[in-house]
Amino acid sequence: MDLTFSDRGFGPSNHSFNSIEEGQEFKRTYRLSSEVHATFIEAFGDRSPIHVDAEYARSAGFPGPVMHGTILNGFLSHFVGMVFPGRSAFLLSVDLRYHHPAFMDDQVELTVKVKQKIESRHVLLLHVGFARCQDQTVLADGKVTVMVRDV
Repeated sequence: MDLTFSDRGFGPSNHSFNSIEEGQEFKRTYRLSSEVHATFIEAFGDRSPIHVDAEYARSAGFPGPVMHGTILNGFLSHFVGMVFPGRSAFLLSVDLRYHHPAFMDDQVELTVKVKQKIESRHVLLLHVGFARCQDQTVLADGKVTVMVRDV
């Protein structure tokens, strides 16, 4: 499923801490659309030529402008707050490593796996990965720590 700005109208899911099991895996597909790119640039002002100038990006060896890696962080934030765990989630840390660039209109699949539950603190350690759907290239991966408040 593509994340589009119309997704904003849907309410978040709500996985309770006790319903979550180590080893669970979740996936969601996002698209690096021109709307997502333009909104990111408008919000944060990063107009570096590698991100906005096709000719400059090609001269640097890329097929076109390189999407901002931090857009993937935005997709991750959406996933944690809206998909899994959902409305009870509170991000504590994100450690994301970027391996390959993403480009306009790439479809990226986010995979999230529950690696550990820390019962005493209601904390989850998640392993996350972003892969380009077209060729399965791993774009980024890392660890995310999330508190799940059962409210």
